[in-house]
Parts: sequence; structure tokens; C-alpha cells
Amino acid sequence: MFFILLLVCRLAGYSINLTHKLLGITEGEALADTVGNTVYLEQGWTKKAQQLFYFTDEGSRFMPYSWFLALEQASSQQLFRSDANINAFRYLPTKPSKLNPDGLPIGFVKNVDSKGQEWVGFSCALCHTGQITYQGTNIRIDGGPTLGDIENFQISLVKALDATYEEKQKFARFAEKVLGFQPNSNDLAKLRGNLLGQTQKLKKFIKINYDYSDRTDYGFARVDAVGAIVNEVMATFNDLPENIRPADAPVSYPFLWGTHQSDVVQWPGFTPNGPWELGTLIRNAGQVLGTFGTIDIPKNKGLTGLLEKGLPAYNSSVKIDNLGKIETWVAELRSPRWPEKYLPAVNQEFAERGKVLYDQYCLRCHTVISRQDQALPYQAKLIPQKEVKTDPKELENLARKLKAGKYEGRLGMIPNLEQIPARTTALNPLLNATIGVLVKHPLATIKAAGLEMSNSVESIEEVTNLQGFFSKYQVLSKASQISSLKNAKKAAKRASYKARPLNGIWATAPYLHNGSVPNLYELLLSQKERSAVFYVGNREFDPVKVGYISNAKVSDISLFKFDTSLVGNSNQGHEYGVHLTDDQKWELIAYLKTL
Repeated sequence: MFFILLLVCRLAGYSINLTHKLLGITEGEALADTVGNTVYLEQGWTKKAQQLFYFTDEGSRFMPYSWFLALEQASSQQLFRSDANINAFRYLPTKPSKLNPDGLPIGFVKNVDSKGQEWVGFSCALCHTGQITYQGTNIRIDGGPTLGDIENFQISLVKALDATYEEKQKFARFAEKVLGFQPNSNDLAKLRGNLLGQTQKLKKFIKINYDYSDRTDYGFARVDAVGAIVNEVMATFNDLPENIRPADAPVSYPFLWGTHQSDVVQWPGFTPNGPWELGTLIRNAGQVLGTFGTIDIPKNKGLTGLLEKGLPAYNSSVKIDNLGKIETWVAELRSPRWPEKYLPAVNQEFAERGKVLYDQYCLRCHTVISRQDQALPYQAKLIPQKEVKTDPKELENLARKLKAGKYEGRLGMIPNLEQIPARTTALNPLLNATIGVLVKHPLATIKAAGLEMSNSVESIEEVTNLQGFFSKYQVLSKASQISSLKNAKKAAKRASYKARPLNGIWATAPYLHNGSVPNLYELLLSQKERSAVFYVGNREFDPVKVGYISNAKVSDISLFKFDTSLVGNSNQGHEYGVHLTDDQKWELIAYLKTL
């Protein structure tokens, strides 16, 4: 049915245009809902598009909405969502606005389920909105990596819920805010029971992903999102607790500009990004499922209709129409220019010489895309791990085999969507689950894909053939070959990491896929010369080495000690440019500032 509707809408010339033809944000502009002395850069967005990206619901639900508004911190009567507490986790507090009437932090959004229950959840903006500070001015980087500490945020949230349940006066204050003045005993008992139940669900998420004595902590600016998604898809939704594995391969948050235009996404480049937005919808649906979205994967027995034939169609909380809108805004996002109004001017003579060095030593992997061409699609370079030699932990985890459970026999086997075997890597069931979310609502999927009529595109037969779509992407075929190996470490060496264009790279520290190098200068040093230990969490920007200030000499804020000797934290590899003279390194850095 999905493919018939896709064909009908395509023949009818169905198109959708969600762009905003309003005045764009100009460099240095301060918007009304910001907290502190915060300015914005020109990145191709209008004010409306920016606010919609910050606060559009995707289907994530981690707590009833009224609870989050009322919840106190575990050790005080201060609200958990207070600006000071949100900033402690390095998320971005905001003032109330039309789209955010309760003044939630950026990336915290209201979701309403089919029964009318209001929830608070996360959006893309939580992890993909950055902010640097230089000499008292906060500079917002839309689409940049957050400094947020999602692990400690969730742990602290559960502590606050526990304290609310256990402490009589704290619960009384909470209940009055949630239920109103002088609630009756039945309502209080129901609220108390629901509070316990929701707390247990969040504790389960923490136990599954974080609660391991030998696991490396994330700290600020990192997350193992893929690990969390795998646990949800393979264990929680699959009713197979034996599939649980620690989410122990934390990586930096990728920047979003250029994401829409790339043929593949994710650090290992395992997710295809086309055609006609189907790939982006699959990618974003998976992200929702890993951040407290819901999905119902029925058991194999007694299936009828589409499921009987192996074609998935699953009920979920994913907001497909909104995912399409968000992708439209991301497609309009552009990389930030080095703002000389707020940061020291770039040495142009150095930059000119640096371009020559870049063309000689960097261009093979990192394509240069001019600002006028940022809307055009490009093919990412996939560099084998055995060549780049950066930390292999994420690739090793992706190559692990797990029980297929409910997914066994259903379509989704990479690369040609064949039936999933009894033991499989997580990529196959993840593909099945996300396609099932989209197939369940074909009209919404077609609209979200933004189809437009064109006689010059590929044939209708290929458009309506998911197998043809996935077989186009050799990266998935390669992933399939790697997953056939029994040894995950050997598989990782045959896998690749994505090398993308470096537009706006100056605003995306720390560096390497796992955030193990604090600044661009150290990226040009050998591993033995790089910092073995540094500190993350300071927003103050270093415009010379290009990264955050990373020493421990900050007394008024908490910092995370990043130890590169721990599993998943290695700063090995990418030893390109180490032979350059010191002057040449500064010239190359000057050029990188101009991208």
C-alpha cells in the first residue's frame, strides 16, 4: 500500500514547500527569549525557522509535562528546570515565547499522546545547538554540537523523582502544583503510584545503558546515541533483556549543516540519506526511538496483512510529519562564519598559505564546499579505520551479533531488505523498525518526504522499490559484509569513519569522532604530543588553538576530566599534518577558520 500511494502522489505531482520567506537572522542579533548576553550568527535561518527547530515535537516522551514544570531538585526546593540547574548540565535555558510558553530549555518540547496526555520530550535541538563564550559574549551556534551532559542529567532527574516520592513535604508541594490546591486522597494515591512507575521506567533506561562499573562516563559534549537506540530496539521493544549491552562508545555530537546534503550520515556512515528524504526520515525516526519514543513490535505469531508478508507496519509515537519539517529546516541551515565582530580577526596572509597546505594534505578526505554551493548534495568520504587509526570502539559495537527475536524472518536484512536471520547485527532490526514506523502512516511519510514532480529523476519503478533504494548505497553492502565476520575487532578494522567537509569546523570542538582532542592545534600533533588528560565543560572559547579552554583552572563551574587512556576515549589516529612546521600549522589553522 505504501508504494502504491507513493506512486500515485508522484504521478500527481505532489509537492510540499515548508520554507520560510521571512527575514533571516543577522549576525550579532539578540533575540527576545535568550538568557544572558547572547548573540546569533547568520546561518540561513529565519527567526521562525530557528524557533520551530528548537521546539517542534518529534514524539519523544520522558515525563508527564506538568511533572517537569513542578519537579524540585533532589536536595533543595529549587525547580529542577531552573536556569542555573539546566546550565549546570550545559543545556541552554530560554525565556517564554509564543512557541515555548513555559520557557522550557532549548530542545525540550511538549508532546501530546492519543489520549490527550501531555508529556515533555527531547528534540534534535537538544543535542544539536551549540554555544561558545568569548570575553563575556555568548555566541549561539545553530546546528552545532551541544556541551550537554545527558547522562548526568538523567541520573539527577531520577534522584529528584526519588526524593519527591520519599519526602513527604516535597511530594506535597509537587502534588499541589500538579493537581491543584488541596487534592483529594484518591488523586494523591494515583499520582504517587504513577510517580513510582515512571521513575522505575527511567531507572531501567539508566541501568540498561549506564550502570556498569567498567563503563567509560560520557561527560560533557558526548553521547552513545547509537548504543541507546540499539538497546531500545533490540532489548526493550524486542522483549529480550539478554540483548542488553552497555552504551559505552560515546561520541561527539555531529554538526548539522551539510547533513541533509550528504549521501550518508552517522560517524561510521552506515545510514543512507536519500532519495527524496526517505533516508532522512528513517534516520530521524531511529533517533526518536532512542530518546524515549515508543513503538509496538508485535510478536511473529498470528500476523496478518502486511506483516504476514514480512513488510513492517508498527504503531509508534514518532511524529512523521514533524520530522519532515525539521529536515526541511536543516536543509536550509548553513555553516557559521568566523565572527570577527566577536573573535580576533583571521590573519589572511596565514590563511592564504594555509589553503595551499590544505589542498596538499587535507583535500583528499575533506572536500571543500564553497558557501554558495552548500545547498548542493555531496558524497562523503569513508576512510577505513585501519587507515585513519582512530578509536575503534563504536565500530566494534556495531559489529556485534544479537538475537533477532521478534524481527526474525521480517524484511530488513542489509543490503537488499531480505529476511532477518536468527542472529544479526542491530542495523537490520533498526532498519525494520524505522521502516515500519513510516509504512504504518504512508500518507504522512509521503508528505514528510517532500516529493516533487520531475520527469528527469529515476524511474517510477526504482522510486517505489525500497530494495533498489538500499542496494544503491554500497556502504550498507559493506556493512553487511563486515557483520558476517565473527570477530567484532576484525570487523571494526574493515569498517570506516566518515570524513566530511570542514565548513564551520572552528565551532565544533572537541575533535575526532569521540571528542578526544580538545582543539584544532592538537589535532595537528602526534598522539604522544596531544593532551592525555584535559577538561570539558567550559564554554569559554580559545580563538588561537580553536577549541574550548580545557584546563582545570576554573573554580566556579564543574568540569569533566577527559582521560584518553580509558576505553573508547583514545586520542590515537588521524596523525595528518604532524610533520608540518609550527608556522605551517598556524597557517593551516588560519585557513580552517575561514571555512
